Amino acid sequence: EDITFTATADSCSESLSDFDVATYTVNRAPVAQCIGVTILSAGADCKASTISIDAGSYDPDGADDIASIVQLPLGPYGLGNTTVTLTITDNSGEFDTCTTVITVIDDTDPTLSCPGPIAVNNTPGTCGAVVNYDVTGADNCPGATTVQTSGLGSGSTFPVGTTTETYTVTDAAGNTASCSITVTVTDAEAPSISCPADITVNNDAGECGAVVDYIVTDGSDNCPGANTAQTAGLTSGSTFPVGTTVNTFMVTDAAGNTASCSFSVTVVDAENPAITCPADIAVDNDAGVCGATVTYATPVGTDNCPGATTSQTAGLGSGSTFPVGTTTNTFV
Repeated sequence: EDITFTATADSCSESLSDFDVATYTVNRAPVAQCIGVTILSAGADCKASTISIDAGSYDPDGADDIASIVQLPLGPYGLGNTTVTLTITDNSGEFDTCTTVITVIDDTDPTLSCPGPIAVNNTPGTCGAVVNYDVTGADNCPGATTVQTSGLGSGSTFPVGTTTETYTVTDAAGNTASCSITVTVTDAEAPSISCPADITVNNDAGECGAVVDYIVTDGSDNCPGANTAQTAGLTSGSTFPVGTTVNTFMVTDAAGNTASCSFSVTVVDAENPAITCPADIAVDNDAGVCGATVTYATPVGTDNCPGATTSQTAGLGSGSTFPVGTTTNTFV
């Protein structure tokens, strides 16, 4: 800097004269200026990239007098607080420092990947199926844990129907992510049912049918809830008519799968019909006739079943003129 001197005379007789002034250069120290406390987000490697903490450090003697500006540590910065120092040094070796704190936080949610919906048929003979699947998670920082919050878990036997599997991953910073899977097991197995063998019986005496008992075991299925119903024929213990009756049973499971079986009950009419003729008749001839008109009650047969017919197979009908002698009248 230039320095100016001023001389003042004490009296008019004194004189002033010029004098030489030496020029001196004064070196001023540099000034370090840092940014304030800074919060950064951790990246994919669980660190924050290097940033400059210089907030305008300078040298009063000009930029040409700055020898170096050094930041330590330079980074990248890990989770937590890191104290970073900035040092500015001029060409004369004078320096200044400032510090700041860089805080790195993990504010990135972890990732969790569940497979798409799973649909399978039941394992034969069981009301469910063993299902395996994979759930994968990842995080930018170590320490994430994955837990199942609902469902059964891979490798379990899943029941018929739909089960929702839910997983949640939580990282060391408390960030979370969730995903869900639906596992649907379809009961594709038909139930089973067994009917007895065909039945053949004679009619009950005096009846055009017969009481028949039989046993049909309820159908079975791999899952609870199967229902057995008779869809044709007569129930056990009913009077079955002469002829053949087909009895059909169907079992339906809870999933709507069905199975059926049938058997026949044949009742044979083994009972003869009955017929009664009047007693033998003896009469004298009608006057002037070589015979006599004879009436009798025409016999009509009976049977245990409808449809019997009576016919005369020999002799003369009632009211006919019977010739002298003996006429045999036969009815079937």
